[in-house]
Amino acid sequence: MRISWKWLAEFVDPSVLPGCKDPQVDGPRVLSEILTSRGLEVEGIERLDHGFEKVVVAQILEKKPHPQADRLSLCQVTIGQGEPLAIVCGAQNMKAGDKVALAQVGSSLPNGMKISQGKIRGEISNGMLCSESELRLAEESEGILILPENAPLGMPLAKVLGRDDIILSLKLTANRGDCLSHIGIAREVAAAVGTKVKFPQFPKIQEKGPQSLPYEIELNAGPMNPQFYGCLIRGVKVGPSPEWLVKRLESLGSRSINNVVDVSNLVMLEMGHPTHAYDASRIEGGVVRVRQAAPGETLPLLDGTEITLQGFEVVIADGKKPIGLAGVMGGGNSEVQNETKDIFFECAEFDPTLVRKASSKHQKKTDASHRFERGIDPAGLSTVVSRAVSLILELAGGKVEGSHWEHLPSRSSDVPEWKRQISFKSDYLRNFLGFDSGSPDFAPNRVKEVLEALGCKVISMPGNAPQGEWIIEPPSYRLDLAIREDIAEEVARCVGYAAIPATLPQLTSSPVFTYSSSNDFAVIEKAKDCLKGLGFHETLNYAFTSSAWLGQLGMRSSVELLNPLSEEYRSMVPSLLPGLIRNASENWNRHFGSEQPAIRLFELRPVFSAAGPIQSQEQTQTGVQESWKLSWILSGPRYAEGLRSERGEVDFFDVKATVEGVLTALGTKGIRFQSFTEIVSKENPLFHPGKSAIVLAGNRIAGVIGLLHPGKAQELKSRAPLWMVELDWQALIQLSRKSFDVPAFRSWPVFPPMERDYALVVSQDVSAEKLCQVALKAGKPLAKTARVFDVYKGIAVRVIFYDEGRSLQESETEAVSARILESWKKELGADLRS
Repeated sequence: MRISWKWLAEFVDPSVLPGCKDPQVDGPRVLSEILTSRGLEVEGIERLDHGFEKVVVAQILEKKPHPQADRLSLCQVTIGQGEPLAIVCGAQNMKAGDKVALAQVGSSLPNGMKISQGKIRGEISNGMLCSESELRLAEESEGILILPENAPLGMPLAKVLGRDDIILSLKLTANRGDCLSHIGIAREVAAAVGTKVKFPQFPKIQEKGPQSLPYEIELNAGPMNPQFYGCLIRGVKVGPSPEWLVKRLESLGSRSINNVVDVSNLVMLEMGHPTHAYDASRIEGGVVRVRQAAPGETLPLLDGTEITLQGFEVVIADGKKPIGLAGVMGGGNSEVQNETKDIFFECAEFDPTLVRKASSKHQKKTDASHRFERGIDPAGLSTVVSRAVSLILELAGGKVEGSHWEHLPSRSSDVPEWKRQISFKSDYLRNFLGFDSGSPDFAPNRVKEVLEALGCKVISMPGNAPQGEWIIEPPSYRLDLAIREDIAEEVARCVGYAAIPATLPQLTSSPVFTYSSSNDFAVIEKAKDCLKGLGFHETLNYAFTSSAWLGQLGMRSSVELLNPLSEEYRSMVPSLLPGLIRNASENWNRHFGSEQPAIRLFELRPVFSAAGPIQSQEQTQTGVQESWKLSWILSGPRYAEGLRSERGEVDFFDVKATVEGVLTALGTKGIRFQSFTEIVSKENPLFHPGKSAIVLAGNRIAGVIGLLHPGKAQELKSRAPLWMVELDWQALIQLSRKSFDVPAFRSWPVFPPMERDYALVVSQDVSAEKLCQVALKAGKPLAKTARVFDVYKGIAVRVIFYDEGRSLQESETEAVSARILESWKKELGADLRS
């Protein structure tokens, strides 16, 4: 939000600002501090006259050719006082008698040029006549700037051009829609310094009733459009706006269109309420109707585009067609043109959620939608219309022929919806904010003073009410004040947070420790700590990437953004690996040295997918599924800082060891590894099919580990083998020990175990894991562990037997061993090697 210092000064006298010696010099800085301390952050202060400080209006008295240069002119100019000045100029578009912009000696122009006295081809030049480009008023200019004939000599150019102003840029929170106007900010300033706002004076437009209009106003959108004010003005003369209006709009970043449209924009910037003017002759059917859009209906807009309506939007329509998208933009089929003689001027209230959805869906973010989305003053329609109509009559002429306010019953009762009351007990503020009961800053009279300065009506307060409670009625324009916490916040920010002492809250009950909600966070931190202990660094990539990058990796996203920051950020990530692969590539590209860098990166965050069409069912339901993944990558030497003789590159077993380390730290049970199948390989095109494995949790795939596919590595010009891991975080959480559970202590076995080694000849298709599973199943309950310890002309398996309560007999071990051998042969075709 941009606020003009000059315009704001029309509503609040800047001399009342505390510590402000010169309002034009230090006034904006003081105001910035006041607003920021009250929660209205001022992001920047811009002086529009920067670079114009010593540029004034001058008149050319004489122009003659330069005696030493054909393309230069020697001019004598005056600024209305003192001796004429000699100026050497290279432009030829001026003549004697013209008013021009003179940059005096010592000035520094907006383009960075510093002006000093000097000789040009032997002639002294006491300044410079400026062009529009040199003053940064235009990108290009063919000659110097010629000013109007009535421009006073010696007057600062900034004042002549309307640039003698200071603009404050405010960053407002979404709940402060009442501050999206100069009067809204003036209210805040007046409340802060204890003065009154000087509201503009204008005649009140009297409602003449529905019979005064040639159109019937119909509200058919229910609570999405609770009120609509229409006014017919005949005999207007549409044309350019006066200079003061053009300058005011341009200083705030708006473009002048014509006097009628400019008035609408001016009133919005002044009072915060959008309005719109229609060409009355282009409204057909004798009706102005606010209704739900019909699906497939088209509407040409003022910006020259045409949209196809979906059916959820609300439109303003005549008897034949829609003529405006409610709260967003008017229709191009009813816009005010130079030939327009009669206008229909409207001011309405629309549901903020409706406007937000419509502007987002059709990607039409306008000044009007920005204000409607945050809520406008529901009680201000007649005042806004009166202000706008009075300006139109002043600038464009015409006569008000009819006016009518159509509204729902909620806006016409004696106590309308915006007249809400907030009540709370007398000690609520003290308990909630934590100040001392005797603090003068929060005494009842001081609180009353603060609230009334904000426009609130104090109906009762401690001391004048039998029950000793507060009853507050907020003003209609403060839609954000609805509950007692809102009132407490207003008191705190106006009195000043520094006035609230630091105190510890009193416990009303003994703390009860629960970990149901915090368990996930604790497990996340445990996983991160484990990976950091293994030498990994955490990365934080964006949740979106480019479709082209995903396509290069053989992947695609099922979730696309409608309004991305750029094409590089259009697709929501379906996996964390593309981001980590890009991180690895950047590390390679930025590494200097003959040895490969040791890359150890991990990321833990959500990925996104959509099983069907993405559409908003509710405000928070879009059909997009969010699931958490834990991914990491390894590349380069196994020991980054080891001796040269110890250096070898990481391989599959290093990657598998990191996975097992994380699973052990989390206390994860029931996880096993299995080699890729043809189907799994097709579903994971990033992985090398022969050097990768899937991580299984029961019968569910809980992750994938392995080497980057050699084809992809060649395309990406990888400098070293890149090993990758991606795990389903939810699957790990379900199978992991609760973060606050302490494992039960188990002592070392008292009785000695017995072990047997088996050298087996088995088919290459049989996995080591399967051999171990069969052994443990057949050897129950004595077989406790089984593992492969060697591969040579077959495979060697070691099985350990023991019983916690006694020593085993040799015969028992032999019997169990025989069962295991029989199961291996029967289920896997494995024989003992001879």
